[in-house]
This record gives sequence, C-alpha cells and structure tokens, in this order.
Amino acid sequence: MKNSLQKCTQSVLEKHFFIEDGDDQKPAFISLSNGEFEIINNTQYSLHFLKVDSCLYNSKDTTRCDSVIYNNDTVCFIELKCIKPKNFTENSKKAANQIETTIKDFKKQHILQDKKTKEAFICLNCQIKQDGSYEPITRRPKNNNTSVHFRTNLNTKLFYDTKKEFN
Repeated sequence: MKNSLQKCTQSVLEKHFFIEDGDDQKPAFISLSNGEFEIINNTQYSLHFLKVDSCLYNSKDTTRCDSVIYNNDTVCFIELKCIKPKNFTENSKKAANQIETTIKDFKKQHILQDKKTKEAFICLNCQIKQDGSYEPITRRPKNNNTSVHFRTNLNTKLFYDTKKEFN
C-alpha cells in the first residue's frame, strides 16, 4: 500500500454527489455537479469516500478498483470505466477482476471487514457527451456467472450500474 487508509479517506456530508475517475496518475474524486457514478445519501449520516487507485495503492498497480464508498453498515467497491460500447465485454471482465482483487486484498489486510453488506459496482459509461455529462451503458452481461461468483465466493452483491442510493 502506498498511503494509509486515513490519508486516502474523506467524509462526505452532501446528500447528492458524483464520483469521477481521475486520470492515470490521479485518484477518483468527488464532484457535486457531474460525474460517472451518482451517490444519493438519504441517511442522516455522512459517507466515507476512499480513493483506492492512485492513493491507497500506487497508480502503476492497475489491478485495483478506483474507489470505495461506505457507511457504518455497507461498503461499496466501485470501478469506473469510460468506454466505447463495442468494448463492453472486455471492460466488464477487467472491471470485475479489479474489484475482486481489491475485495480479496481488503479481506487479507482486514480493511472494512466489519460491514454487514458488501456491494460491488461496475460502472460503464460511454465517452463524455458535448454537455459534459456521461451516457450510462445499460447493457448487462449475457450470463450471470460473475454475479454468482461474487455472491458465493466473495459474499458481495455485484451490480452493473451508475448509481448507488443509501437509505
């Protein structure tokens, strides 16, 4: 690990915000107006945003997911990919591998293992539109083998989505 968990974590008090992927050398970050992954926090508590790629782990280690968002009960592993739709299968497999590697490493290092619910989000978007927003890819894999693998072997629910709502 490159940095400590505390150095790469920030509390987020906003009820609605986005996570945006940094470039190759910068970690994912919070945006209040636009981004690849939308967060809606309907709870009265703040959320914690952990920059995994390019903060907790070195940017040269491409086997980790981009970020994690969590509260007292739930931890969500997030991999962001801005892709061309024709590359869906290849990118969704790579994203699943990155999340799985992160989950296994967190378990080995005893990071966030106290959370009751574990979720993983593969967030695939098309290239940025002219207005600066992202076009979500709503396709799902043809089979659910990856989802079953995550549920049975990692005790984690896998979603192909661009949004998480905390209730």
